[in-house]
Amino acid sequence: MPDVSLFLPICDTLDISVNEFLIGERIITQENKRADEILVETIKASNKKLKSAQIVIYILAVLVNALFMIGVPLTATPSDAMAVPLAALLGGAVSALLLSCLNIKPIWLFIFIPISVIELLVGSIIYCGELYDYGLPYATILAFVQLTLFLLAMGIRKIIRKLIKTKRKNKSS
Repeated sequence: MPDVSLFLPICDTLDISVNEFLIGERIITQENKRADEILVETIKASNKKLKSAQIVIYILAVLVNALFMIGVPLTATPSDAMAVPLAALLGGAVSALLLSCLNIKPIWLFIFIPISVIELLVGSIIYCGELYDYGLPYATILAFVQLTLFLLAMGIRKIIRKLIKTKRKNKSS
């Protein structure tokens, strides 16, 4: 599907209405141009709201991630030596799953990985006073876990889209 801003020019070129374009067939009754413009404006407005919600969820995921990566080491005691890195990995996985549910550009998913790693390394410095105790090994594991989750989610999304397309084709046949 082309970008919403191209709907009207495409429809003008093809001499069809936006409704006909979206449905994929000619409509016998003639729709007026204003109805098409309202439809396109509605779609644009809903896209803006969706993008705003996605930005908020992305920021929320970064903050949840920071809570696990930095907040847990701030409150941890030396006896929590295993819990701190496991909490970091758990927080990173939860944040990655949350972001995987969003329909955002893959670049934003992959930008999240270094953000998580930096947060984990800061947590390591807070907890241990250095990077090498648990920071670097767990940061590497975290990056691979998040990358795997993102790639799996993208693959699953592609499979679902293909299934929906196939189902729609079968219904129209």
